[in-house]
Amino acid sequence: MKALMFRPLRWDYFVRHLLGVDPAREFETGRVAPMSTSTRIKILSWVGLAVAFGACGGQGTDPVDDRRTVTWHAIEWSGGTVNLAVLPPPQVGSGGHPVVFALSWGAGSADLVIGFLETYWAVEPGNRGYFVVAPEVTGSTLADIADELLPAIFSWMDAELPYDPTQVALVGASNGGRGIFHAALSQPNRFRALVGLPGEYSGDPGNLAVLSGKPVWLMVGEFDQGWVVAAQATADALSAVGAEVTLEVLAEQGHVLLLSPSVLMNWIDDALGR
Repeated sequence: MKALMFRPLRWDYFVRHLLGVDPAREFETGRVAPMSTSTRIKILSWVGLAVAFGACGGQGTDPVDDRRTVTWHAIEWSGGTVNLAVLPPPQVGSGGHPVVFALSWGAGSADLVIGFLETYWAVEPGNRGYFVVAPEVTGSTLADIADELLPAIFSWMDAELPYDPTQVALVGASNGGRGIFHAALSQPNRFRALVGLPGEYSGDPGNLAVLSGKPVWLMVGEFDQGWVVAAQATADALSAVGAEVTLEVLAEQGHVLLLSPSVLMNWIDDALGR
């Protein structure tokens, strides 16, 4: 087991955005992908407001107090070993904690897992009492390995984490947004709600019938046209089998979405009936 301390705000991600780099697209393709000028202006404005707020003595949260400890655990399964990142809430009780189960963008390496957690899931879930767990896995590979890998992960969670197995939200971005569907189709009773940032399913639409009645939230940037088409097709297929699907095309955004963690968690809270 290894531990890593981090700050929830990824300044390197902001700098890469300002330079015109879309990090997740770079991870997916190995090439730098430009973002729109309007998006960079928006980020500059947000950074400027944040700096001004701090300079004026705004009562923000001390970043040191916002640190969380990620621990890595080696989970044995039939295909070998998978590393699982676990981010606990600040106060861990005897049981009943909800869980955000996160699938990273890109190849799902340890660095990308940490980047995904830091971008959206570092602080807000913990403040609401959630565990965040994230396997070091490429989301799209779950099409082949989910049936064996996920039971091993959940077996470890059942033994080691005081969580409520009826309160697990599955979230993923890009490759992880593909992975959420492979995971949910493999273990539909393990996940109560799904979030794709963005997400898509390209298999047999009939397979999605096991997700009937489940809330699914898909978000995609308007400039990410290939994913817009894929997300719309996925939303249509989910709707056809009775899933409670919401699709949002976010104006002036690309592949990596700028989102409020509190808005994400408000939706997850509602989807889990909290």
